[in-house]
Amino acid sequence: MGLVDNPNTVASRYRDAIITKRLPAGMVIDLNREAADLGIPIKLLKQAMRILTTMGLVSWPGEDSVQVRQLTTQTLQDLEYGLTRRRL
Repeated sequence: MGLVDNPNTVASRYRDAIITKRLPAGMVIDLNREAADLGIPIKLLKQAMRILTTMGLVSWPGEDSVQVRQLTTQTLQDLEYGLTRRRL
């Protein structure tokens, strides 16, 4: 499985962009357009966004779009805890 075939890699890049606020809270991402711009399958991008949803970083206001959620202290603590557990 190559890097562009791995939803975890895609999710990781979006996670970093959200945490560093390169993708600001409230931003709506059209998944069809984003997948086309990146040259990756829509299915792969949706898998990555599902990962981000479980992290509390995005929500799904529509079938083909996600919205970046406001980062809270609790979201960041939960995210740090989850990432730390994966490394153990």
